[in-house]
Amino acid sequence: MSKNEVITQFFSTHEGLWNNHVELGLWADAMLVAPATATTLAKMANGNADNVLVATYLSARCPVFIAPAMDLDMWTHPATQRNLHFLVTECKNHLIPVGHGELASGLIGDGRLAEPEQIVDYINQYFATNGKLSRQ
Repeated sequence: MSKNEVITQFFSTHEGLWNNHVELGLWADAMLVAPATATTLAKMANGNADNVLVATYLSARCPVFIAPAMDLDMWTHPATQRNLHFLVTECKNHLIPVGHGELASGLIGDGRLAEPEQIVDYINQYFATNGKLSRQ
């Protein structure tokens, strides 16, 4: 959508060059992790930088917004809730509330990714309250 390259690996598949996750983390004015799966939350909470997303997260100096998405049982599991609590209280990340509704499994409940408009509204509200986009 932005017409910019989407970085998914440590190395560029085209040129074989290293995608510098440290520079990405320092460059960003805001970071949004959406959808944030239970696995991604666990890796973020434990500093497991085995992918470019978590490596960039660990280098980020900007506000980080987390929009979880997972099935009801995964969402309510104590391990997931512990990881979220740590990411919000200790790491000072911003949790975008999950939605309630039909999930990928067909169950109905909490754990649904917030709607895109809700995510944008949440981030806009943050910056309206805390000032323009800028590094922390």
